[in-house]
Amino acid sequence: MATLTQNFNYLQPTSFKLVIDRKNFPNLEFFCQNVTHPGLLMPAAEMPVRRLQSIPFPGESLTINELSCNILLDENMQAYQEMYSWIKRNQITNMEGNQFLQRGSQPPTNADITLSILSSHNNLTNQFRYIDAIPTSLGDIVFESTAAGTEYISFNATFRFSYFEMMTVNGTTGAITVTFDVSGSVG
Repeated sequence: MATLTQNFNYLQPTSFKLVIDRKNFPNLEFFCQNVTHPGLLMPAAEMPVRRLQSIPFPGESLTINELSCNILLDENMQAYQEMYSWIKRNQITNMEGNQFLQRGSQPPTNADITLSILSSHNNLTNQFRYIDAIPTSLGDIVFESTAAGTEYISFNATFRFSYFEMMTVNGTTGAITVTFDVSGSVG
């Protein structure tokens, strides 16, 4: 039986931190402005019933949307260059049949991405870990001479991944336990 939460503080939209392989993508982490956690879709299997509307049953396939990030653009465009290089490296790797990676001089084509959720006191409460993420799109950059005031340019980046896990952090001990993963395992 489910129990009512004892914490009635609402989750704030600014209470997050995104971590992508710090060694290879430090600017993506630092300049991330917002993250959209992907939704899930499980179409119902319909059982036809004579003279009635069909009856829905839980489906068997699960569709996961893409992870989306909006990233502020620094003046040297380092965050954009990191994303562009990552996507380009993946294209070259696919064309050369992984020979590019065997040289050992380049970062991997995929990376785990961790979205940390923080409390109203900036303490870690939950994490989403997106396993084997690869970039799938790099959004437009809009330069505009008629912009009013100080507006900063940003671009969108989307990622596909194998699956994700949700982990809960014990506020007392700091221990992290997997709550569930999208493959159906429940902790």
